[in-house]
Amino acid sequence: MQENYNVGIYARLSRDDERAGESVSIENQKELLTRYVREQGWNLYDYYCDDGVSGTTFDRPSFNRLVQDATDGKINLILTKDLSRLGRDYIEAGRYTDFVFPSLGCRFIALNDGVDTMHKNNEMLVILKNVMNDLYARDTSNKIKAVKQSTFKSGKYVGCYAPLGYKKSADDKHVLEIDPVTAPVVRHIFDLRLQGNGFRKIAIQLNTESVPAPRTFYYMAEGKENPRGETPYWNDVTVKTILRNEVYIGHMVQNKTGTVSYKNHKQVSKPKEDWIKVENTHEPIISQETWDAVQRMDNHPSRSRTGKSGTIALFGGLLRCMDCGSSFRFVRDYRTKRKASEYKAYACNRFMSGGKIACSSHYINEKALVAVVLTDIRNKAFFAQQSREALKERILAKKESANAERANTLKAELSALDKRLAELEKLIQAAYEDKVMGCIPESVCIQLLNKYEAERTEKLERKKDISAKLATSRANEQSVDDWLDMIQDYTQLEELDRPTLVRLIQKIEVGEKYQVDDHMERDINIYYNFVGFVEL
Repeated sequence: MQENYNVGIYARLSRDDERAGESVSIENQKELLTRYVREQGWNLYDYYCDDGVSGTTFDRPSFNRLVQDATDGKINLILTKDLSRLGRDYIEAGRYTDFVFPSLGCRFIALNDGVDTMHKNNEMLVILKNVMNDLYARDTSNKIKAVKQSTFKSGKYVGCYAPLGYKKSADDKHVLEIDPVTAPVVRHIFDLRLQGNGFRKIAIQLNTESVPAPRTFYYMAEGKENPRGETPYWNDVTVKTILRNEVYIGHMVQNKTGTVSYKNHKQVSKPKEDWIKVENTHEPIISQETWDAVQRMDNHPSRSRTGKSGTIALFGGLLRCMDCGSSFRFVRDYRTKRKASEYKAYACNRFMSGGKIACSSHYINEKALVAVVLTDIRNKAFFAQQSREALKERILAKKESANAERANTLKAELSALDKRLAELEKLIQAAYEDKVMGCIPESVCIQLLNKYEAERTEKLERKKDISAKLATSRANEQSVDDWLDMIQDYTQLEELDRPTLVRLIQKIEVGEKYQVDDHMERDINIYYNFVGFVEL
């Protein structure tokens, strides 16, 4: 007497399977398997379909429901078109066919592969099929990665949504165009950062101004409602990500994340050396000058606030003690009884924390410092206009002097590397010849070659690093020209603000006062971006 079965038909289709056409479609699988159940006279309990889900994972909604129904005794036979529908991980697929389903008293049939757990004469076939399905998944994953890598290297954008400030071109979804609706938001964020605001404060201000968060803009562009029903808000992580994304200066940087493996689809961050960067692929939203100024903010963060208002101090993060190298702290000018808000000053942070034993105060009033810096900027701007070549020659001479010793050291190391690389080439050739002549066994030859090749690779990487450093040194002239072009526009600068300071100045060293005849003097060194300390 034929046993009566309650059958659960399982069908699965991944995005990769869709390329195979109608033959593996969900409907095709259901039709084929339903006809087979009817021919056998079995009872069809339910369909379990996972559409668009990879076979390398077994955490699938309908598959989980299938296993639960088998556990509850609602079904006692699982029917699939072939083993690849069950899954493409041969270890997990084997675990279900060999252990899980039998322990639940559930028969399993893969129709087209002739697999039936009731008959044990095809165990080797099941193992082989599972291994082949796993290899297919691995091969497909590698092919998809290769296509993505090629797309990245060609500078084409790959992503579900365009970055905030951009939209995908109607002619080519891999090309970014500036979005007139969201681009002003990006510019506003960069402007807020230039004013010295931290990531969290920028997020708070955007929320206060009721600026929609990126996810809201995405839904608005698609004409959809937020499926979660919540209102997304700005946060410091989102702001930081935008401020550090080179897409806004026209460069495409991709391949930053990837999956753990073709079986584990968890997204992980990749090391920076694996990123793929292609420059000048689309129109920038932010100028290079603004970008450089914002990135420098990370080196002198927005510290030294003026009080409960949370406003960034004008020179916050820019001042350094000339004696101990410590940063400066914003303080109130204790020498006056007038309105404290009008009298701001700075002092050595090490002194403020540890007293005279740590350092001296190096106290300086903000108004006095503003006067010094304004005068210096105007003077530099005047010289850049009137005596550009002389100022350029002076700056380059100073930079060259500072870099000369370092460059000589690098050149000496480069010469030693070239000598050793030539020796390694001879050693590699000699190892081959000794092996051919029978002087050394093949295993020893391979060991020597691996050793030489490892050292050769290391030396070539170091040579590349040194060459890059020397090239940076040779690029000094261009950076000086860029600085002269920028500084010459400030001859009539009347008021010093935070964005101007950040754009022009890297740091300001403040010395302690000292007696000269009948008055006090102090040394102040102003280091400009691109060129460092410039002495007229």
